Amino acid sequence: MTLQHILFLAFCVGISVILGSPVPVYKDCGSKGAKINSIDITPCATEPCQLVKGRNVSVILGFTTNKQITKVSADVHAILAGIRVPYPLQNPDGCKDSGLTCPIAGGGTFNYTSSLLVAKTYPSIKLVVEWEVKDQDGDVIWCFQVPAQVGG
Repeated sequence: MTLQHILFLAFCVGISVILGSPVPVYKDCGSKGAKINSIDITPCATEPCQLVKGRNVSVILGFTTNKQITKVSADVHAILAGIRVPYPLQNPDGCKDSGLTCPIAGGGTFNYTSSLLVAKTYPSIKLVVEWEVKDQDGDVIWCFQVPAQVGG
């Protein structure tokens, strides 16, 4: 290996450290009222996301709307072997304490924030987390799925 190759590899490693952890791969599962611009799930540095029992998981989702929205309601499901199991949120009202102020203008860019507690009683298992937000008409604003592992 030449000195140039070594310097290039060192540069790439340095850039990857500066840019931080890899972003988890998510699947859009039916976003209609908005385009998802970014998703930050903390902690989630690897895939599947490691959900630690007794700890909170926070989500910040950046999106751009394509219509006016007057009501926002969130639903989270754990998908196990193809079966959707409801996951209770402490605050399903997306217009309160979520970084959003309703009504939401069409064509605007916004950040939705929320968190959920991974209960100590949950089994250690692999699953898919589905987070869906609907508008005043029950139409899906945005929806994403991310693979996860409950443990610890």
